[in-house]
Amino acid sequence: MARVKTMENFKIEAYPRKKGNKGSRKKLRNEGMLPAIVYGRNIEPRAVTLNSIDLKKALSTTAGTNVLLDLEIAGDDGSSLETVMVKELQTHPLQRDFYLHADLIRISLEDKLEVEVPLSLAGEPVGVSEDEGVLQIQIREVTVRCLPTDIPEYIEVSVEHLGIGDVLTVGELQPPHGVEILAEPAEAIASVLIPQVEEEVVEEEEELDEELAEAEEGEEAGEAAEEEEETEE
Repeated sequence: MARVKTMENFKIEAYPRKKGNKGSRKKLRNEGMLPAIVYGRNIEPRAVTLNSIDLKKALSTTAGTNVLLDLEIAGDDGSSLETVMVKELQTHPLQRDFYLHADLIRISLEDKLEVEVPLSLAGEPVGVSEDEGVLQIQIREVTVRCLPTDIPEYIEVSVEHLGIGDVLTVGELQPPHGVEILAEPAEAIASVLIPQVEEEVVEEEEELDEELAEAEEGEEAGEAAEEEEETEE
């Protein structure tokens, strides 16, 4: 099943920005403002600045990076309102919560788009609870196509039925109405592996068997050598 978020656009204010140099952009960041560019829908890109804290609040909602932003751009000729999403966010290499620049893409609420949606695995596999298997997760999100107002918070799928050796695939997902999953149906989401401890025990036993076999071969070779020496005497 999938949980569909109640779409509430996050309103954020922005201001026109003149092209500047590296120093001017650094000054903006130090003042808590974030340089950004708004583009898309065959409209000329616009350079803007917005409040970094406001953007962090928007991205911390349950929608995450799929949040819809009502971007109100103030100007001398009045303000304009555009619906955008965060296409790319550049962060400081050492301070991940310090934003350097944002690319905002214009969207239409009437046009479908492709976004990444997280997967939520519900329950504990029977192969883990009863057989002490190990749950291995291959992917944590899938690409979907839908209208902006239909973007799910996440797609939930149960893993309780998985036993040792079982594999959960994309084809088992059940997205909500209007949401199309673009990933290959055969792609693995998660699987339950044989307990690692058992594998280690088997490997240790095999190594021990090899060592014993080598020791027995050595003893036999030694006994044969002694018999040859006694024969020669």
